[in-house]
Amino acid sequence: MTILSDTTPEAQRIWINAFRGYSTAKKWRLVGQAFRTARALHAAGCRQTQLDAPRSAINRDWLARQYGCREFPSRSDMAEPLSNLQVLREVLSVLTRLQIPHALGGSMASSLHGIARLTLDADIAAEPFADKIQSFGAAFGPAYYVSQLAIEDAHRLRSSFNLINAEAGFKVDVFIRPDEPFAQSAMARRQLVLIGDAGEEPISLQSAEDVILYKLQWFRLGQESSQQQWKDVLGMLTTRQERLDEAYLQKWAVQLQVTDLLLRAQAEANQQIQGL
Repeated sequence: MTILSDTTPEAQRIWINAFRGYSTAKKWRLVGQAFRTARALHAAGCRQTQLDAPRSAINRDWLARQYGCREFPSRSDMAEPLSNLQVLREVLSVLTRLQIPHALGGSMASSLHGIARLTLDADIAAEPFADKIQSFGAAFGPAYYVSQLAIEDAHRLRSSFNLINAEAGFKVDVFIRPDEPFAQSAMARRQLVLIGDAGEEPISLQSAEDVILYKLQWFRLGQESSQQQWKDVLGMLTTRQERLDEAYLQKWAVQLQVTDLLLRAQAEANQQIQGL
């Protein structure tokens, strides 16, 4: 598989070395900065066509373009709208308060384990909580889209449901853990990570190995067409190579039928590391 790149080998070396030295907290801040930059660029584009566009109209356009939300209650004229990281913390805190086991995964997790990048949503794996659905839905204010019916369907199908905060223009996808060995293992291996200012609660994060395996699985399910999924895997392999549990990766790669992808990604990552 050939992935086109606009980054020279020398620049790639510097890029990887930088992220190998970054703390998880710094990567967390970079994810927040990337989202704020994306919102600022979108707002600038809107004002090119409508100089006096109010914040509410710009926010509605963002919600429509990114998430397909055409009709959405929004109090987006607030002076200080929430950031993506604040929204994520709010959702995580509700899960924690309701004592629902959970872990942050997806591209947010790969950004914290590997190379940080812009992502327009967050993925959270959660244990089933059928007896707390009403309490969960009631925990979010009017700025949030949350559907109790969607949560019930996600439990019945062991699938996912969405929360969208209209003020921040940010989406959180909650995946109800399927009754499968790998998903059980990944949940059992979640880790608490301290991020942000002193006094803030730690977040529950999927391990780097499990995020790699999930992304390889999604890469395969997507007909191996997502360059971003592949880059996320390489980012984790290049920045955390010596700290990864190789035996665990090999074991579950066999079970998930992604051994060939793991070997290919490791070979490509090793080529990059040799140039460091």
